[in-house]
Amino acid sequence: MIGHILHINHVCKNFGGNVAVSDISFSVDEKQIFGLIGPNGAGKTTLFNCITGFYPVTSGTIIFDNKKINNLRPDQVCHLGMARTWQRVKPLGSLTVLENVMIGAFSVTNVTREAEEIAIEQLASVGLSDYAAKFAGSLPIGLKKKLELARVLATRPKMLLLDEICGGLNHTETDGILTIIREVRNKGATIVFIEHDMKAVTSICDSIVVLNSGEKLAEGRPEEITKNPEVIAAYLGGGQNAND
Repeated sequence: MIGHILHINHVCKNFGGNVAVSDISFSVDEKQIFGLIGPNGAGKTTLFNCITGFYPVTSGTIIFDNKKINNLRPDQVCHLGMARTWQRVKPLGSLTVLENVMIGAFSVTNVTREAEEIAIEQLASVGLSDYAAKFAGSLPIGLKKKLELARVLATRPKMLLLDEICGGLNHTETDGILTIIREVRNKGATIVFIEHDMKAVTSICDSIVVLNSGEKLAEGRPEEITKNPEVIAAYLGGGQNAND
């Protein structure tokens, strides 16, 4: 029986008097592809930062794999089985593609040869085997996004949080990333991802939560979200602040 792997319970995050995330609650099922969407400034990345330990929450609780993770450091969250990508992809450009992925693998092994084997396996899974010896800084954006995926997959995560993994990509590159995401889910991982490409979101997600101005605006299946008048208004009119 599939159960919840992530619970967000009444989570708030304030920066001084600025409320970036306000009373957000939702749950994510195991092996689900879960979308987190909303206009710029909705609080999506702020919430990701709270979930992964980069920001302490102001109030509320975050439960991952039956453990409260509110006050854990990012490395501790990673060791529990949660990994994330970032909006702005910044590989270690002076290292090779293989070495970049090995850094992720060192979270699960201290043996260099094992880390290399894990990295080789994950490069193959995202189609980057031919680029293993190239310097990471030389890759175009589409391949850097795949490298970012390979690096987090090398941590052997139960859950991946992907922050605009398709951002800046063309349709072909986006389709390639979505194919990889489906394959990762089919191998047993859970995916939560922030994305502005509504076509991508609705084509792949099992469930979606919409944020607007730091609050949860809607939750449901893709076909429900795309017909929701409040969601349509938020994307067309946009509640803007600076906390995305």
